[in-house]
Amino acid sequence: MNAEAPATLHGERGPPPHFAGRHAELSLMQRRLEAVLSARNPKADGLLLFTGIPGIGKTHLAYHFVQQQKAAHNVRALLVGAEELAYPEGMVLRIGRAMGAEDAFAKAAGIGAKVSGARASVAGVVTAGVTVDPAKPTLGFTQMLGATASLRAWRNKALVLVIDEVQNTNESGAEQLRALHQGLHECPILTIAAGLQHSKSVLSGHGISRASHHSLGLLSTDESIEAVYHGLANLGAAASESTARTLADAAMRFPQHIHGYIEAARLVHDARGDIDSPDAIAEALKIGARSREEYYVGRMSAMGDAAKLYRLVEDMATRNANAVTRPTAESIVGADVVDAAIRHGVLSSQEDGVLSFGIPSFRNYMIRRAEAYREISQAEAQGKTPRR
Repeated sequence: MNAEAPATLHGERGPPPHFAGRHAELSLMQRRLEAVLSARNPKADGLLLFTGIPGIGKTHLAYHFVQQQKAAHNVRALLVGAEELAYPEGMVLRIGRAMGAEDAFAKAAGIGAKVSGARASVAGVVTAGVTVDPAKPTLGFTQMLGATASLRAWRNKALVLVIDEVQNTNESGAEQLRALHQGLHECPILTIAAGLQHSKSVLSGHGISRASHHSLGLLSTDESIEAVYHGLANLGAAASESTARTLADAAMRFPQHIHGYIEAARLVHDARGDIDSPDAIAEALKIGARSREEYYVGRMSAMGDAAKLYRLVEDMATRNANAVTRPTAESIVGADVVDAAIRHGVLSSQEDGVLSFGIPSFRNYMIRRAEAYREISQAEAQGKTPRR
């Protein structure tokens, strides 16, 4: 695999210093890859779909899998956003680039060799400047990709193609996704789709109903401790198992927060030369908690007018509920607010329509924000200075 490929599979943060858990998912991907490499009718299996809340580790799972397979197989990797599926010529060119044969792919697919520019709204999608060879008929994505199947670039190689944020697939991109799902192109491609928890419903709406769906949950306690313990050791900031357990407990088994607490402990270790003393642990916990809060602030900011969600949060807090049905949520704040909260990872949507905040610390953060917002609103209504 070329050196650039795995660098594109980092998601919203860099790769973890130690990958823990997800054994069943890794074994499944390995079986699928071996089937693709041996041409044992991979088209019958369809794409793999991994779903979960933002920060649960969907993209990192794909990254770790690719890294695992480098020694055993000649694997290339490519990460594209779901919106990029809408541009078949750009997809063929990016696949060709990942396979180290962009010019050969362009020629076989009938795409002009000179390509320049990028669609401004979708970074990295090559569209402007694409020309079609007038000597060849215009081909669809399946035919363009299939025309490359006999190229030397595919010999004894496979491509792990990761479609990120697959819940954003639109009708224009669905045709390409269906082609990848059905395997009609006959190229050795293992397609992995990653998205939020309602992604299966989105794919079903596009006629992709037999995708192999696997929902990623929180890590186990032992896996969380393993991630912290070995992660710190790999960063040269080795900690005792007791310290690793304390940090893992604070992270609540959520990969995004585990990553944050590892980074906090590394910073403390670099500054103090120690991470196991009570003062060092306390400082790492404080920095980690700040990182956790910043993550939640980012999620809320991305949503926009998050204040509209506070009525739902207060209703759930009053009932001491961790989850709510979608109809109930919509009756309180409206469908648009619910959709925005799901889209930005503030709310997690299960296939049965139940909504939750995914991890307890996010729920607690939202309750505090809702209470503060109510106090400020009441104070402003009375012409008073709100308590900070």
